[in-house]
Amino acid sequence: MHKKLIISYLTIILFAIGISTAIFWNKGYQFIYRQSQDYYLTQAKLMGDIFTDEEFKDFGDYETFVNKYAGKYNIRVTIIDKNGEVYADSGTDEPLENHKNREEVVKALKGESVTVNRYSETMRQQYSYSAVPVANGDFSGVIRISLPLSELKDLNNHMFYSIIYAILICFIIAVFAAILFTGMLTKPIHEVAKAAQRISDGDYNIKIYTRDKSLVGKLAESFNIMSKNLKVTIDSLTQRNAELEAMLSSMTAGVVAINDSNEILFYNKAFMEIVNPANKQILGGQSIYSVLRNAAVFDAIDQVRENNMSVEHEGTLARGNLRNIRVTATPLGMEGRQYFGVLLIIEDVTKIKKLESIRSDFVSNVTHELKTPLTSIRGFIDTLKSGAIKEEAVANRFLDIIDIEAERLYSLIQDILLLSEIESKREYETVPIDMNECINSVIELLESKLSDKVKIIFEPQPYLKPFVCNPDRMKQLLINLLDNAIKYTEEGSITVSCTEEDNKLVLRIKDTGIGIGKNHLSRIFERFYRVDKGRSRKQGGTGLGLSIVKHIVELYNGNIQVESEHGKGTEFKISLPYGNGDR
Repeated sequence: MHKKLIISYLTIILFAIGISTAIFWNKGYQFIYRQSQDYYLTQAKLMGDIFTDEEFKDFGDYETFVNKYAGKYNIRVTIIDKNGEVYADSGTDEPLENHKNREEVVKALKGESVTVNRYSETMRQQYSYSAVPVANGDFSGVIRISLPLSELKDLNNHMFYSIIYAILICFIIAVFAAILFTGMLTKPIHEVAKAAQRISDGDYNIKIYTRDKSLVGKLAESFNIMSKNLKVTIDSLTQRNAELEAMLSSMTAGVVAINDSNEILFYNKAFMEIVNPANKQILGGQSIYSVLRNAAVFDAIDQVRENNMSVEHEGTLARGNLRNIRVTATPLGMEGRQYFGVLLIIEDVTKIKKLESIRSDFVSNVTHELKTPLTSIRGFIDTLKSGAIKEEAVANRFLDIIDIEAERLYSLIQDILLLSEIESKREYETVPIDMNECINSVIELLESKLSDKVKIIFEPQPYLKPFVCNPDRMKQLLINLLDNAIKYTEEGSITVSCTEEDNKLVLRIKDTGIGIGKNHLSRIFERFYRVDKGRSRKQGGTGLGLSIVKHIVELYNGNIQVESEHGKGTEFKISLPYGNGDR
């Protein structure tokens, strides 16, 4: 801007000087021309007066007269009679042609005193001729003086160079003045420009200090106010943006906003995890259709744009494993203004759907498991009521069956209550227990269920660190695992070991029973799941034993692993970290 102002000022100055010089030159030249013409004419009149008073005896006196005054005043003097004949001329000794047709001579013979400029053929240059009428004795004619215009031209050139020098001096002074004044004028503007640049770079603490009270000073003051307000606004927006980003980042649901052209405006991390597990970069302005292809999402977008109201859809998303999603779409825009896009909230409801399925299966299984013994009990009761009670042997057999079914029903209810209690993470008294003693007590409890072809092998580990837990929970875990091993081992052995490894209590129960097929291993911990339903029901199982075991292990932050091969046996390995049982 400084350079532009200097150039502007200098252009204006040059333009003004040019116009002024042209006017001055024109007027000055005209003035000098008129003054010279008047001066030459005055000289001619004086010369005429002198000629009138002079006495001339012969023709030679005329030559003497013109030469005398031509040398004295450095001019050319010519005497011409009324017929145009040249009597005498100081400029040449040669005879001259008749001058009666010369403009100045014609006018002087008519009584005028004139000055005429023209080219002299005799002197071969421009001359100024001033002629006046004269009379002396018998002579009547014109006396003419002439000067070469080269003198006037020299004067003109001198004036021209003087003007040029004056213009150069004025221009140089103007340049320095322009630099000085524009610097003073643009200094606050430069400060404003630098401040604006710093603000554009993110520095909003800038302030301009100036004593200028003019318009530029007011501009600086307004800029300071604007900078302060901008800083407050930016800080507020930054805080709100940080809060919004924090909220969006903490959301487990995917959030994405698109405009009317289906271009992505913003999205959160959860959206990337749901629709783009490969973590490929999503570019700003990228179309939602190039990132996600899902009918539920597209239907929701179309309905929002059609009805201008929020909608909700559910669907599935194929990203690795098939997942269930819930899509909530809302018009994007301020109240009272035209909507400019759509906000999508995409929730992964796979776990919820799975839990709903598990709950539904649980209710169905519980209903089925409760219904079977109750149906049997009611059937035998009806039979007894119909007269079978009178037959003692039949009645006792039916009562025994009713007792077995009632016991089975009681066990089922107890297992359901126990599982519910464990799932609620409620824990009662925990104490350090000796695992060797706990395992021995459980083995003694189950010895009555062992056949002659099956034996339990357990070698207590000396110096085993006590484990802090609820004794009843630990016994329940061992009973369920050993009871399962006894049920499914017709011949062979059940090996139990308990060791300390990497600050973990590691419990292993291995049998040589019928084993579990690989297709069942992933589901054996589900409630009411049975590998062999007929065998399980025959032996009185509720289908909740392994599920209870898994939940007890999770209660103590442990993990359980199972390895099995059909026909060769099964091994359960449980790892429980020390210290997690302290409550």
